[in-house]
Formats: sequence, C-alpha cells, structure tokens
Amino acid sequence: MAKIYPGFAEEIKKYGAKDFSACYNCGNCTAVCGLTDKNANFPRMLIRYGMLGQQEEILKSKELWLCYACGECSLNCPRQAAPGDYMSALRRYAIAGYEPTGLTKLIFKSNPFSIFITVILAVVLSFFLLTIKPDAEVSRWIFNIFPYNVIHTMGLVIFSLTGLSMVIGVFNLVRKFTKDKVKADKKKVSVWSSIKNLMNELATMKRYKTCDSEEESHWKTKSEIVKPWFVHWMIMWGFIGLLVATTLDFILKDPATSIWLPSRIIGTLAGLMMMYGSSFAIYYRIIKVTRSYKTTNLADWMLLIFLWIAGLTGFWLEVSVGFASDNFFNQIVFMLHILVSMEMVLLFAFSKFAHAFYRPLALYFYFNSAEVGKK
Repeated sequence: MAKIYPGFAEEIKKYGAKDFSACYNCGNCTAVCGLTDKNANFPRMLIRYGMLGQQEEILKSKELWLCYACGECSLNCPRQAAPGDYMSALRRYAIAGYEPTGLTKLIFKSNPFSIFITVILAVVLSFFLLTIKPDAEVSRWIFNIFPYNVIHTMGLVIFSLTGLSMVIGVFNLVRKFTKDKVKADKKKVSVWSSIKNLMNELATMKRYKTCDSEEESHWKTKSEIVKPWFVHWMIMWGFIGLLVATTLDFILKDPATSIWLPSRIIGTLAGLMMMYGSSFAIYYRIIKVTRSYKTTNLADWMLLIFLWIAGLTGFWLEVSVGFASDNFFNQIVFMLHILVSMEMVLLFAFSKFAHAFYRPLALYFYFNSAEVGKK
C-alpha cells in the first residue's frame, strides 16, 4: 500500500507549485498535451498523486521527466491550477528526493540559502584554485591565514562528497524506476532498441518538437532556430561538446595553445552553440515570451546565467590566446571561467543541472517499457 503524506500540497508549494488543489480532475491538461500516450498519462495522474500525498509514486514516476514544460496544459486549464508549474516543482522535488544529504531541499526551498551556499562555495573554490599556483602573491597572503594543506584537503573533500551525492542520486532514481518492474512482460522492448530510441530523441528532440507545434501555439509560424526545442538542443549539445573538448584537451594536448587543435575547434563550435541557446533562453524569460516563460525559478536563472558566463569567459580566453595576451585582467577572467565551471560541476547533484542525467535515464526506462504508443 502506498504511503500517504497529508501535508504534501503545502510542501510542494515550497518548490514553486501554485494552488494545484484547484484542479477538479477534468483531464483537460492530459488531453491537450502532445507528449502523453496510453503509457504516460500526465499531468493529470501526477496531480492526483499530489492530492493524495503519494510521494513514493511521484519519485518513481518516469512520466515526471517526460514533460518539457511547454505550458500548454496551464494555458488550457479551466481552473488556473497551473499544472505546468506543478510539474516543474515536482521535478525539483524529485531531484531533492533522490539526493541523499538534504542540501538540495534547502537550496530549492529557500532562495536566500541557495544564494548563500553558492557564494560560500565560490569562496572555497577560489581559495582552492589558488593552491594551483601557491607562489603567487595573493596565494601567499591567503596561505598566511589558511594553511595550504587545509584548503587543498577541503577542496578535495568537497569534490568527493558532491561526486558521491550524484552517484547516490542516480542510483536512487534507477532503484525507484525498477522497483515495481513487471518481470513477465511479453512485450518487453530490447535494451538496444531502448538505447536507440533514447539517442534518437537526444539527437533530434523529436518529442520536444511536439510541444512547439500545437495549432494555436505562439511558435507555429516561427523559424525552427528560435523555437524552444532548438534552444534546448543547442544548450545540451553545446555543453556536451565542451565536455568532450575539455576531456580531449586534458588527455591529448601539450602545453601549446594553438587554436587549431581539434579539441579547441570542438570547444569553439560547442561554445557558440551553448551561448546561442543560453542567450535565447535568458531573453525569453526576461520578456516572458509565452506562458511557460512567465514563471522562472531561481534554479533556472542560476543554471542559465552560469552557462552564459562560462561561455563568455571561455571565448574571451580564446581571443586572448589567439593574440598571445597574458595580462592581469585575462588571468582574472581565467579564474572566473574556472570558478564558474567548477561550481556548476560541484552543484550538479544539488541543482536543476541534475536533470541532464535524470531525464535521459527516465526516457530510457520509458522507451524500455511495454506499449509505448500514442493515446
């Protein structure tokens, strides 16, 4: 029997949900959603879980991650229950529920605490980065107050704990997704077929495109390159490209700084993609272009701003390398670039960024389930 939590409605509001109790279960949200099918009845099903306080059902729901927050359901809700905002709040709730330390709950539920922990982490990281060049004047000044070994060890401990939190979070998600798996499923989809469907979705955003193509949608007459699916696609593949470039840079590159190295070319193209996507995503939120962009959580802002700063500082450094410019200001930009990039990595398990792992996993298990088809 599923456990029921009567105070769940008030709890989920702290994650950004509106008064979803106004819902009278008409099913209009599910009917207008282009992503629902006979195996994925949302948002209606998840609203019902929320009203009953069935936390476990929510945390093990793949459907939670199938939503791309297009806002169509909220636009067509006759009770103004904002099911789209509710789905976004549930994803934040789930990220906090998978993460073992409880820190994510505090970050998502309290904006002041979120800002506080981000600033504190930035300070600690700044000190840690100084241990890379211990002979610098600023480093020597800092080490007179805080010993080198203490700062270096603290940095390693933080990196280890955050990495462990992410691993445990992914394990918790997979465990919940497979907990009630039906073993005697005659229509089981093969692992290879599931992976192929997942890669196709990541490569084309085929499902996300459905969100942008509704008959009455604002995006119906817009160019593909400005639609939300393409903006999201550019951010995702831009980040993946930068991750690949950084890995190649670390493994293959000697200390030379030629801009024509393969890793540099990949990094430049990926950086352009990420800057393009994050710039449009920020712009849409500033002007509130459609219903889905009218309400933006601090977690959304922080992720986009961090990505944008990382991209901008990265290009600044590319230019400085091209002109062989190594001055104090460029060193500051380099420190800022490393700081922002490292903070994103460290906050991975505790921020919206975690969906970069959770959504693909949910999509895999969704494609791996039986009878995936249109409603």
